Amino acid sequence: MKFNVFSLMQWPPDRSQEQVYANELEQLRLAEAQGYDGAWLAEHHFSRYGIGPSIHLTAAALAARTERIRIGTAVTILPFFHPLRLAEEIAMLDIMSGGRFDWGIGRGYQGHEFAGFGADIEKSHLVFREQLEIVLRAWTGEPFSYRGEFFQIPELQCLPTPVQTPHPPIWIAALSPSTLQWAAENDYPVLTDQFSPTHRIEANRSLYREAGRAAGHDVARHECPVLRQVYVGETTAKAREQAAPGLLWYYRALSRVGSPGGPEGRIPENYSFYRIFGESSQGHGFDPDADPDAFLDFLFENCTIVGDEAFCRDKLSELQERIGLESLIAWQNFGDLPHEATLASQRRLIEKVAPAFA
Repeated sequence: MKFNVFSLMQWPPDRSQEQVYANELEQLRLAEAQGYDGAWLAEHHFSRYGIGPSIHLTAAALAARTERIRIGTAVTILPFFHPLRLAEEIAMLDIMSGGRFDWGIGRGYQGHEFAGFGADIEKSHLVFREQLEIVLRAWTGEPFSYRGEFFQIPELQCLPTPVQTPHPPIWIAALSPSTLQWAAENDYPVLTDQFSPTHRIEANRSLYREAGRAAGHDVARHECPVLRQVYVGETTAKAREQAAPGLLWYYRALSRVGSPGGPEGRIPENYSFYRIFGESSQGHGFDPDADPDAFLDFLFENCTIVGDEAFCRDKLSELQERIGLESLIAWQNFGDLPHEATLASQRRLIEKVAPAFA
């Protein structure tokens, strides 16, 4: 199993934005020396939910600070970019990292971000597919032109090109059945979110593999990382006591900005699957304040890996058995968890838990 770290750069009120950047860059840098396999970076805009809006800049900074660890985006939100700019930037990152770049991509889901950029959330899936097609053509290094519904590109040659061949590995953020099916039909590996309980990941993995088989692809060969909020403590009781405030901070922030419906709350049809989150956590949806204790119990049982070393090993073994987990993205700095606590968990996970899965 591969072990990876994660950065969203959340900004709780107990620290400055400069501290957020310094802490997370230190955590990412230390991950290489500790033996982690990769670091994944998340893009968000216009709220304290995440103040790392340009993860390609973060990736470049991390590439300059490391030599071995792979660096990925989880995810670059395609509808907020011009596809030629994307092709150029990702190629640059691949060159500057020495071919260590992994490109996770998605269409985005937070309605207020689309409103801020003036992007059409109701067509995000169509824009996404057209952008990806353009990027792949640009990366051939050959002159090309393109006329689509959303982009018209005169004949040109896009440079530089990536060093990995034929290009950096691509992962698709896939939460809804329709996105899973599209990824499988096009033979892409997928990234799995932190929200989905294990039983839903099980069902989605079955759907993904069946859709791949129907399209003639053996998608089971793909490595499909799963993001989980992780905290390895001295005891399970202490770990949960220490992690609870950070989890509640995170889900309170998510409940304010995480809807595709934006401030108006009207969820577009191409995001209809997101209505399922209103049915999660024993009827409390993603409102952590309806019943905080029940909400945390649901997370600890279904969506997180929080406990002592033995508990975390057992939880990972369960995920291996149930969903075939081969790559964990361990989010260990969620919410307002103190920097020192993150460093302690990051060390315990790789030193005390990971060796059981070597």
